[in-house]
Amino acid sequence: MTSTNSELKPQANEFNAVIDKLTEHITNNQDRLDFLDILHQFRHTFDTSKATQAHIAIHHTIPTADVQPTSVCPFYKTPQQREVLNKEVENLLHDNVIRGSTSPWASPVILKKKPDGTYRFIVDFRRLNAVTKKDAHAQPTTEELLNRLAGHRFFTKLNLKSGYFQIPISEVDKEKTTFVTQDGLYEFNVLAQVLMNAPPTFQRVMNNLIATGRWNYVVVYLDDILIFSDSIKEHKKHVTEVLSILQKARFTVSPSKCVIAFEKVEFLSHIITVAGIEPSPDKIQAILDIPSPKTLTQANRFIGKIGYYQKFIKDFAKIAAPIHKVTNKPGPKKREFYWAEEQQLAFDKFKQILTTPPLFLNFPDKSTPFILSTDTSKVRVGGVLKQVVKGNLKVNYYLSRLLS
Repeated sequence: MTSTNSELKPQANEFNAVIDKLTEHITNNQDRLDFLDILHQFRHTFDTSKATQAHIAIHHTIPTADVQPTSVCPFYKTPQQREVLNKEVENLLHDNVIRGSTSPWASPVILKKKPDGTYRFIVDFRRLNAVTKKDAHAQPTTEELLNRLAGHRFFTKLNLKSGYFQIPISEVDKEKTTFVTQDGLYEFNVLAQVLMNAPPTFQRVMNNLIATGRWNYVVVYLDDILIFSDSIKEHKKHVTEVLSILQKARFTVSPSKCVIAFEKVEFLSHIITVAGIEPSPDKIQAILDIPSPKTLTQANRFIGKIGYYQKFIKDFAKIAAPIHKVTNKPGPKKREFYWAEEQQLAFDKFKQILTTPPLFLNFPDKSTPFILSTDTSKVRVGGVLKQVVKGNLKVNYYLSRLLS
């Protein structure tokens, strides 16, 4: 049965509204019209009305050598939980994410309750992951990705819609992904995020897909694709090339998570401009909202979150040292927890720094020499990389480490 014009018209109107929203910030009328044309050309890439699988050469494999299949009985579920689980299975079947199975493998399902009272569907693949050969494919680091963006003016960010569910699993390995419910067995047709080697497979797929432009005008971190250019003319060309690649492979992106031709963009929890980088305000606020730790887990969580932005903080290691006394205790005392005045002072100092501008690092000026200032003591080393550009001191990076 074919669609009528009246059926297609609402879809077209909805898509027009989406791309109008994506381009409304572009002030030059011709540039905006050009990007509208580009998005119209690749409208199928933005169509999330139905789930799709990418047409790609690389499929996820699950190498388990000659181990015997493992299986467990389904975990007990309350009547309410069974209703939730049945609905989730129904949706996954409808989207062709899973199919019925007669596999000798069987992993249990966990329904994890979220703060809003709803449940998160998780397949407990720990037994399968334990016998899966690890894929050592390296993920790009945040630093190398951010550094590649230095000096570029225009950015477009594309986020794949349910990206893992667009990566096919090798036919012979699908049976290994089987999960069990009270109503039967089901196996995945596509990549489940909690499978061993899911991120390496995803990154390998994207690296292979964006091969020609990768590092030249596009960087990829799993399902986040960031296109960067020096001029708006170049940017139109680069965006066209990437969307062409995605559409040919039948990948779809989530329009609500895309930004088109911005001069400021958030990527990997950083704000990027032509001049430099700063922490994401939302992430900073999340750190500021953390209360004083009352457990070792909470202390580790805080130091991990603040540590992600340590390149913005002068003498980070020195300030963090009292907290590391708690989180880095050796031997049998490593699980002991205490929180005294010196830990609280360090905690408060970090929050003061996060609310004192500027938290900003300049991208290097390639035409200007660097100045490296260092500071050492018996317990730590530190350094600041900076430049003097047109008479103004510009900080590029702070680095510090404890020696013990």
